[in-house]
Order: sequence, then C-alpha cells, then structure tokens
Amino acid sequence: MLLTKEQQEAVAFLRQAEINTDNGMPEELFLLVSSLVPLPNVDLLLVNKRKQLLLSRRNDPFYQKSWHIPGGCMRFHEDFSHRIQETAKAELGHTVTFDKTPLAVRNVIRKCNGGLAHPRERGHNVAILFRCYLPDDYQIDNGGKNENDNGYLKWFSHLPEDFLEIQHVFDDILEQWK
Repeated sequence: MLLTKEQQEAVAFLRQAEINTDNGMPEELFLLVSSLVPLPNVDLLLVNKRKQLLLSRRNDPFYQKSWHIPGGCMRFHEDFSHRIQETAKAELGHTVTFDKTPLAVRNVIRKCNGGLAHPRERGHNVAILFRCYLPDDYQIDNGGKNENDNGYLKWFSHLPEDFLEIQHVFDDILEQWK
C-alpha cells in the first residue's frame, strides 16, 4: 500500500517530532494510533474473600454507562508487570500482586461507533487478563465520585446487567458471576 504525498509528509513530520511515548502519548496521537492498529492492554481480575468481583464504571465517549474489569493499555517498551502495577495504582489507588501467567488472551473488537468523530478509534484491542490480588484490608476509596462517574469502583457478587459488552469475551472465566 502506497501513501499519498500528504500522508508521507505527515509520517515524516511525526518522526521528526521525536515524540517520547514511554509514559503514554498525547490523547490525539493515541486515538489516531488506536484507529490504525490493535492495542494490547492488561485487564486485572480482582476477587475478594467473599468471592466478589471488583469492577470499575466506564462512562466516556467510547463505553457509556457500563461496568468493566479494570485495565490499561500497554506503553512502548513496557513489560506486563509494569503495566499491571501502573494500572492498579491509577484505577485502584493501590499496587497488587498477580499471577505471572495470564488467565486469557482475547481479541476484542468494538463495533464502530458512529457517534465518534473518528469511529475506528479504540476499535480493536488484544486483552490480556491477569488474576490479581489486593491486600485483605483493601478498602475502596472512590474519592467523592458517585456510582455513575467514570472510574467508580464497586464489588459485585454477580455481573451487572450493564457489564461492558466487549468484555463478554471473558465469559468462560466469569461464569461464576453470571
């Protein structure tokens, strides 16, 4: 596939900009990349002593008003361990221990959303599910968020009706919460 002159110029411009993505990338660039190639992400399966599943509220342009398994996209040159801990700190406010072998690796394709400026954005991930463990005394701190706010955490005995549709790729693993 050949690039147009304008596309070649855009690629040359981005290369010359020497954007360092070690700690993530600007949102606009991330969304562009996500519309071109699948993004690897880690998902953190967390279960407490009462056999409840920890889920996080999604309420953003990509996944409105649904619950999901906490997770985060990999960064350039990042290993699984680092991404798991960074995701845990960002989403749970705490580090975790985890099993080194993933529970599952799944191809996750989101239906293109016509409501987005660029419907292919965030459209394809390779989800890598890890079993993670919080300390027994872990307490959720939602920092004043209400249950409809993005990032609100809650323990569930059963999958909620508004569980994020694309995460049903893990239904075989989530069977006990159905």
